[in-house]
Amino acid sequence: MGELRWTAPSREDDPAWVGLLAAMEAVDHHGEAHELEDLADEWASVWSHPHTNAMFVWDGTELVAFGWLNTIPGEQKHHRVELWGGVHPSHRSQGIGRELLDWQLRRASVVAQTLDPRVPTLLEVAVTDHQEDMRRLAVRLGFAPTRRFLEVARPTALELAPAEVPDGFDVLPWSSDVDDLVRDAHAASFVDHWGSEPRTEEEWRQWYTGHRCFRPDLSLVALERGTGGVAAFVLCAAYPNDWEILPVEAWITTVGTRREWRGKGLARGLLTEALRRAADADTGFERAILGVDSENPTGALGLYRSLGFEDVRVVTSMCREPL
Repeated sequence: MGELRWTAPSREDDPAWVGLLAAMEAVDHHGEAHELEDLADEWASVWSHPHTNAMFVWDGTELVAFGWLNTIPGEQKHHRVELWGGVHPSHRSQGIGRELLDWQLRRASVVAQTLDPRVPTLLEVAVTDHQEDMRRLAVRLGFAPTRRFLEVARPTALELAPAEVPDGFDVLPWSSDVDDLVRDAHAASFVDHWGSEPRTEEEWRQWYTGHRCFRPDLSLVALERGTGGVAAFVLCAAYPNDWEILPVEAWITTVGTRREWRGKGLARGLLTEALRRAADADTGFERAILGVDSENPTGALGLYRSLGFEDVRVVTSMCREPL
């Protein structure tokens, strides 16, 4: 290893960044294959300020590590500053990860001082079960396991039991005409979920229904017939670049039911229809996959189990307060 060079990133570094992420994925198993368009999304994100809140580490001409902060403001529970990053497998166990995470901690603490002080700030690192070294380092730096998120999947060929949406509701494909209602329903549905906050219009357009990988043909809403309001919804996406390392999968990115309509079978009915659409789609989906908080307060995990979803990956959210 030669002398390391620490620099802020630039768009010209994106091809090297893609290569680093691929090398990391081969051993860390996050289930993501990044391409240049994905990195363009990160640069454009309302949550990113890479010229001040990101760092690249070079060994000669080789990019060997990176740190990237995503600052997600909150209104009700807490602000979140995600510390995303990692080290090339060939350069691990040399202290780079510790130094990089130290830098991220210091920078995140500065960022936290710019956020609304009425809402507390959490710094967050996501660790898969394959990243024991990362887990130990995070613990040494004051992070504690806070939440376990399960990624669960079911084959599209698995038989689906019939499930009807109850009377009084109309099931419709997602459309831009109801998108603002869906965003409102999302905020109401997730108010009792850990880490969830209402999303601004800009955040919603970037990372939910406006994202290039969103699949409106698989996404559904249940409208309450009396009021025309959105009582429940299922949003889906597909990430073709991931299929280089994973089965062809349809992501069920968000499932929500307003609290006053829970327990009536709306989520089961919408999910069953979304799964049927994924199985029939020309894309050739081999499985459907979704992520769920293992301590989800609505009993969602039990619903997913009953539909045939099984664990494929566990990601632990490790958190601490700013310095």
